[in-house]
Amino acid sequence: MDTAVLDQTVEINLLPLLGRVEQRLYEVAVAPNKIGELVSYIIKAGGKRLRPLLVLLSAWREDIDWEPVIDVAAAAELLHTASLIHDDIIDRAETRRGLPTISKLYGNHIAVLAGDYLFARAITLLSKNNTSCALPLMAESIQSMCEGIIEEAASLFDYRVNEKDYLSRIYKKTASLVAACCGSGALVSGASQEKVATMMDYGRYLGLSYQIVDDILDFISDDETLGKPTGSDLSQGILTLPVIYLLEHPHCRNRVKEILAKHSCTAADIDYIRNAAFQNAAISRAYSKARGFQEKARKCLYSLALTPVHKLFDNITYMVINRSH
Repeated sequence: MDTAVLDQTVEINLLPLLGRVEQRLYEVAVAPNKIGELVSYIIKAGGKRLRPLLVLLSAWREDIDWEPVIDVAAAAELLHTASLIHDDIIDRAETRRGLPTISKLYGNHIAVLAGDYLFARAITLLSKNNTSCALPLMAESIQSMCEGIIEEAASLFDYRVNEKDYLSRIYKKTASLVAACCGSGALVSGASQEKVATMMDYGRYLGLSYQIVDDILDFISDDETLGKPTGSDLSQGILTLPVIYLLEHPHCRNRVKEILAKHSCTAADIDYIRNAAFQNAAISRAYSKARGFQEKARKCLYSLALTPVHKLFDNITYMVINRSH
């Protein structure tokens, strides 16, 4: 998570709460056996912890009991981490956050089981009496993530994929869980249905913006900054927004179609598409789409009563666009 965002949280005492979420992750997921060793490796690999933070912020109020919120925040991170493990298997990824993936270290069979174990531990946290209200939202997001991954796998190298298809897919794969985090935090804190719905809208738009930028970074970043090989989406045939915009461009369309029709991309193919994306405004157009969702997320915040966490939500919407990894 961006340091500027975390520094702001000191004023409302969220840093200690994030520490308690981290402790809860170890308490519920790191067993004294081999799978505990695997999970410890995964948790220590870190991450932005964006989803737990969104749960905490969405739940914030002066007189809240934080224990159920911490459980939901930890469950959100476990679900996210489990989905990444499974993604790495599907993508045949060798690194994640600059470290070898579980599938690289131990093989796909063990990685599948590690991901399943984290899903199970998350559901256990969400099945308590004081957190069960959040379970339907989180379960629905798991269903959406699975649907999104299957849709992605079915559309590899398919130059007929359009912007609408892409946005539907990234909602399911990414934004659905972000929306569930925001909605679950509000729900477990006893917020009104109206506020829960607004927070879910905020999370949906934030998640869409986040994933679009993530896909752009796969084009413009470097391996070290990104923590995984750049250009990996394209090399696997995953069509992201810059490629989709190139397919709409009269000067690039045919060449890009020829590359995709081979169902494989050489280094030269990837270089051509990356350069074309810059030269023909596909990157800037994708950023513009991400900023549009960022602004929609901000408008959701404007409709809520002003609280001390509003500035933090606003900082997060800014961070999502202006990040390098």
